[in-house]
Amino acid sequence: MTLEDRIAALAITTFSSLPAKCKPRPQEWIPMTAIILQTSDEILHLASLATGSKCIPSTTLPKATGLVLHDCHSEILALRGLNHFLLQDAQQILTDPDYQSPYLIYNNRNNCNNIKNNDNNDDNNDPDTPPFTLHPSISIHLFSTEPPCGDASMEFIISAQQDPTPWSLPTTTTTNNNKENTPHPSNPLPGRSYFSTLSIVRRKPSRPDAPPTLSKSCTDKLTLKQFTSVLSSLSSILILPTKAAYIKTFTVPFDKFNQEGYTRAFTPSPPNGRLSTCMHLVDNTGIEDYSFHPLSPTPLSQSFPFTSYPYSKPPPQDTTTKASNISTLYINHPRTKPITEVLISGVKQGNAQLSTVRGDKKGSVVCRKRMWLFLRQIVDLLPSNQYLDTKTKIESSSTYFELKEINIHSTQSRIKMKHILTGALNGWERNIGDDDWGL
Repeated sequence: MTLEDRIAALAITTFSSLPAKCKPRPQEWIPMTAIILQTSDEILHLASLATGSKCIPSTTLPKATGLVLHDCHSEILALRGLNHFLLQDAQQILTDPDYQSPYLIYNNRNNCNNIKNNDNNDDNNDPDTPPFTLHPSISIHLFSTEPPCGDASMEFIISAQQDPTPWSLPTTTTTNNNKENTPHPSNPLPGRSYFSTLSIVRRKPSRPDAPPTLSKSCTDKLTLKQFTSVLSSLSSILILPTKAAYIKTFTVPFDKFNQEGYTRAFTPSPPNGRLSTCMHLVDNTGIEDYSFHPLSPTPLSQSFPFTSYPYSKPPPQDTTTKASNISTLYINHPRTKPITEVLISGVKQGNAQLSTVRGDKKGSVVCRKRMWLFLRQIVDLLPSNQYLDTKTKIESSSTYFELKEINIHSTQSRIKMKHILTGALNGWERNIGDDDWGL
């Protein structure tokens, strides 16, 4: 059995074991994504799993106050689950002296032997150095039942059309890179429409009558992860990225693999790799800690019994099967009880999206507000005489925006790398509105 087959089998077996409430109803389909960690002894552990294909409109963001998930597409939800998993591991390290984590190294300044690692040469006396480092022996593996929405899936969108003429989209005439009268999709960014235009930033796909969103496609968000690692803005405050913090393999079903589309979307490879214009900008930045680690999507073997996952996207001629409106999140740290959530419209099932009656209870464990609270809990566990600068800056952040922009070396490097990429990927529009609130 190949590594890819083992990864997929673990993901599907785990999903099958979840309660019925976590799964679509009959005549529904849903993408599923799992993130599996492999340790030095080649043992696979499923850290997080998610299903979902929904996101919220941009008009909802100012009302979300950190409790409503913007993006519940399975790939992005699984990545949020992985970041929660890593923070759980940090918490376990700080609360149990006997715990020997296979995932994180604690850079306890009272123990110089724990600080050194093979992937980073930072000055260990730097007060901004995060207290944890991803273990260099760990590898991160991504599995998804569908190609990521956006540029990487355009070949599948085109082949599914009875009429290959791109859906109409209003255009504006602008001047770009000295090319006059070049048509560009107008705001909002295109989702599935305008599909003959490739190598562009897209928003999450939706029905034509759905409220507009500025949430970027999974292809675009995964593209950033090739440079900024799997660590989020919050987890990067406590965890230093190493080579191990990047996705090592990305597995998809055999019939969801298209080499041309994946190469174009994720690489600088000529002639069509859309990152070809970005690499010289990244190479000349001198940014420490972050670098380019390309995704290399790989298909499952053709003989893999994928029919054991019953909720794949149906063929175009199937007009009765609809996308499910629920998302599932499963986080599985080996030393705590697994977390299982069913989400609708970005909040836990049974709650109105913008309800204030039950306070924070509607928010997922991976929503912005609850992740900030969890970060504060972990920081409070750090020894009182260590990491004082980082702790002070976290505690003094009055809004979520200030927390994301916290002025320590690791996060500033991440912000710089992200800005370079979003600026180079023509058409990236910031999805703002849910960061001007505090705890």
